[in-house]
Amino acid sequence: MESEERRAADAFSVFLFGLGILLLILGPCAGFYEIATGLIALVACWVIAVTIRVFYFHGTRDERRSRYY
Repeated sequence: MESEERRAADAFSVFLFGLGILLLILGPCAGFYEIATGLIALVACWVIAVTIRVFYFHGTRDERRSRYY
């Protein structure tokens, strides 16, 4: 994978992690929904972010480590 694609996937996954935190904190504070719904939104965003990271980076091998094994 090229480094530009990797940086884009990194940025998107960090965005989703931050979005989950914002949904957990700002939604109940603004009165849009309760804290339980915010927690569900946090978990959903984090599941998507982790899935993207695993999908993009699980199959790549680190060439620096592979020559020693």
